[in-house]
Parts: sequence; C-alpha cells; structure tokens
Amino acid sequence: MDVLIRYGFSIEEIKNMMDINQDIDNIPDQDIYSLIDKLGNIGCMSNHIKNIFTCNPFCLSRNINDIEKLINKLYNIGLSELYILFDSNPYILNLSENDIDRMYKRKLKEGLDNNSIIDYFNYEFINII
Repeated sequence: MDVLIRYGFSIEEIKNMMDINQDIDNIPDQDIYSLIDKLGNIGCMSNHIKNIFTCNPFCLSRNINDIEKLINKLYNIGLSELYILFDSNPYILNLSENDIDRMYKRKLKEGLDNNSIIDYFNYEFINII
C-alpha cells in the first residue's frame, strides 16, 4: 500500500479504495508496481492510472498475468489506444481474455465486421459494463 502513497494517492483516496476492495491491504507493493508499469507501457499517464485505480480498485487485486492476457487479447482484436479505453471504462480490467473473446465472437455472429467490433469496444462497450 505504500506504493499508492508514493504514487500520489491521498490517505483519503486509499481509504475509499480499501472500503470498496478490502483485499488492497494484502497486495504486495511489487504487484502494484507491476500493474503501474503494465499500464504505463500501454500509454497510461499518471492521471489515467490514478483514475483507473480510484474508480476500479478491484483491478489492484487482479493477477498481473491475467491483466497481461486481457491486454494482449484486446490488442489482438485490433484495439490500439487501450489507455483511453481503460481510462474511460476502468471496469474492463475486471474482465478476462475469455470474456473479451466471447464478446468478440458474439459480435462476429451478429454480422459485424472487425472495424465495427473495434468501434463497439471503443464506444459502445463503455455503456454495458
């Protein structure tokens, strides 16, 4: 949790996040650093990361490998600016790569082409989670 203080979160913000996700107190600092690095590598700036953690503190307790798989799946279907997607809908980080795969396949069955599916994830997906 010290990493959150060093990253610029106030005690009040951390308490609010802990009220939502009680597991935060048990998360090793190294896991939080790894998540910050992973989000930074996809283009998230400090303000994006703070927004993501504040709005969705559950992402802090997710396994970093699962988040990497999710990110790779989103890249594989053609999404490119994930920092915008995660900043506007941080709850996507709660999904698994299999959830994304199922949604993608469902949209293909509905007759959408790949560009329309990418638009769905970027613009309409925000409203369904």
